[in-house]
Amino acid sequence: MNMKKYLLTIVALFMTVLSFARGVNELDPRYGKGAVPEDENGRVYFTETFRIPDGMDADKCYVILLNWAKGRFAPPYAQAARILNEDADSRRFIFHVDQTIVFKNKPLVVDETKVSYNFSVAVKVREFTLKITDIKYRYEEGREGGGKIFTAEDWITDKEAYNRRGTKFLRSTGKFRIGTIDLKNLLFLKASDTVAGNI
Repeated sequence: MNMKKYLLTIVALFMTVLSFARGVNELDPRYGKGAVPEDENGRVYFTETFRIPDGMDADKCYVILLNWAKGRFAPPYAQAARILNEDADSRRFIFHVDQTIVFKNKPLVVDETKVSYNFSVAVKVREFTLKITDIKYRYEEGREGGGKIFTAEDWITDKEAYNRRGTKFLRSTGKFRIGTIDLKNLLFLKASDTVAGNI
């Protein structure tokens, strides 16, 4: 790993910590109302579609994204990952990923959560779509009783992340919302940049 990639990795690992240090809050449009979409059944999901660069065919794009995912969802970026589905003929795959979101990392004080999610990719002739679903958090696992387990639906939606008046993030849930959106943005950026850089 060269120095540039190393520095990018460090930045990514501490992105959430820096966000809180800058005073990121519910007024920031990146994290504000509507930033956590829900489907017709109330399930949280994040998705974005990107154009395949001119000169690249869909099969090549699929291989690039699959190889990127195999590297991205391995240590040190993730604790564990497995392929739930891989279909080269339809150019689709799904990874189940376990990793950590760091909220605060100071001497004697580390605040973090384990997060698991499904990351899916679907490649068509001129575009590819990335999607994150089935998000769950395992918080304070070291505590007596094994900590707490939350789903994104119960923790980071507009309904759950804000106070009753809908004006401020709740301290308990806001950091999860910010950390999850930062993670989504990072993954979508890295995947799309990898495709663009292989033309």
